[in-house]
Amino acid sequence: MTDTDLRLNDTPAPSLVERHPDLFAGIDPHALRAAQDLLRVSKRLLGGFADRFREHGLSPGRYSVLMTLHAAGGPLAPSVIAERIGVTRASTTGLVTGLARDGLVEYGSAGETDRRRKTVGLTEAGTALLLSILPDIFARMTALVEPLTEAECKTLQSILARIEADLGQDATSETRHD
Repeated sequence: MTDTDLRLNDTPAPSLVERHPDLFAGIDPHALRAAQDLLRVSKRLLGGFADRFREHGLSPGRYSVLMTLHAAGGPLAPSVIAERIGVTRASTTGLVTGLARDGLVEYGSAGETDRRRKTVGLTEAGTALLLSILPDIFARMTALVEPLTEAECKTLQSILARIEADLGQDATSETRHD
């Protein structure tokens, strides 16, 4: 974190809520603090993983495309990739174009009837790169929750699932991975 980064837990948001209840009616300062903590930890996690991806010429978005294609077991339409990784089609186009330029994915046609419809599939180089970095990425992921018991991990998953389900209600926010 740089000196110019605003640490979310250092902002006066909870004290502002307490000092100006008329301005922030209905805002629970404890919930606000928990949300700030979640955002702070998320930012640190994403930054750490972004650093690891960058070492391999990837970004979180490029990694997401490769993982989505690998999980699918075959080519997908760019619109399907966009939906699965939660970004716009335009963002997906940029991600796929860069991956194709680097030889990690390739374009194909969606079928014999309409050759204009494109699909995107992993190349051998894309698969090899992904499989070479996954042991490290997965080890780092599991290390994050290593201090938690199995029951705490399940509780955390449940809480995060509830938060994520509520995010689906907010049509104005879109997850960005690029």
